[in-house]
Amino acid sequence: MSYGRTPAKLSERDFVAGITDRPEIRFFLIHGIDESSIVDIAQQMVTRFGTDAERIDIDSDRIRSDPAILVDEANSLSLFGGKRIIRLNLRREEGLEAIETLLAAERAESPVVASAGNLPKTSKIRKLAESAPNAMAYICYAQNEGDAVAGIMATAMTQGLRLDRTLATRIARYTSYDRKLAALEVEKLALYHDASPEHPAVATPQAIDALSAETGEENVSVLVNQIMSGNIRKFGEELVAARNFGIDSIRIIRALQRRVSLLAGLRAKVDDGVSPEPLVRGTHSVFFMERSAVVDQIGRWTSAKLAGLNGHLIELEQTLMSVKAEVGVTILGQELSRIARMAARSR
Repeated sequence: MSYGRTPAKLSERDFVAGITDRPEIRFFLIHGIDESSIVDIAQQMVTRFGTDAERIDIDSDRIRSDPAILVDEANSLSLFGGKRIIRLNLRREEGLEAIETLLAAERAESPVVASAGNLPKTSKIRKLAESAPNAMAYICYAQNEGDAVAGIMATAMTQGLRLDRTLATRIARYTSYDRKLAALEVEKLALYHDASPEHPAVATPQAIDALSAETGEENVSVLVNQIMSGNIRKFGEELVAARNFGIDSIRIIRALQRRVSLLAGLRAKVDDGVSPEPLVRGTHSVFFMERSAVVDQIGRWTSAKLAGLNGHLIELEQTLMSVKAEVGVTILGQELSRIARMAARSR
């Protein structure tokens, strides 16, 4: 996490605050493996800039066909005479020319908040955002369980809902540490208990039982385990179930990216001589019901294969975001099947 010539690390709070506290910054880049955090941080920044500000949305297709549009929009006046903020959704490197033009321009009246997926260190856009003195970049890594639980409890408090750690952990696990889904669950719980900051309430396990069925089936962890463990038959069943429930393809890919990231860290320690089973038992981010599957996957995937798979998933995510949904479904099924077959052969 870095920005221009300022210190190399900053908190999420400092990054979000930069939209109002750092007027010299004209380009904010949010990227990484945790899609829900990226979306949430971008929305926080838009909200912090002011509810009356005019928001302009631009995607990669527009700046690819017209690289000058970014700086033009950054210097255009609001129709209503107020502030303007530009939201840029990036897919690939096609926005590089537009961003370079923005950062080199003599002036830019309105800030640009850009979001992207998991950009590698070799990404030219990432390098530019991390080095330019008038840009700021923030990486959203996969959340561990402790971070997810703390965030859920903090969100609940803002809505007048007291949520103990056990219940917050339960929400974190069945939403697969997805910040957006977890926030929706907390909001439903607050409504269920009629909680508010003025009239706080205590969440109960019974309420979670009543409400969790609506999202519990969306949990993609079972599908991820079948893919990474090479269980071809069950993988097919889970993929069909995911499609029937309308689970987004990008969410599946990013859940896989989180698992690959977890396995890569564990595998590196195994390569250094640590025994897999006690290592996994001592890793708080691994749900106890998944420990045996994770141990199995460590044995199936070498560090080299995990690095290659991570790169492939980044490319696959970009492909899925550039094609029509029905085409993406076909591509996703084929690629996940390839990964599952690779895992099946790796034992």
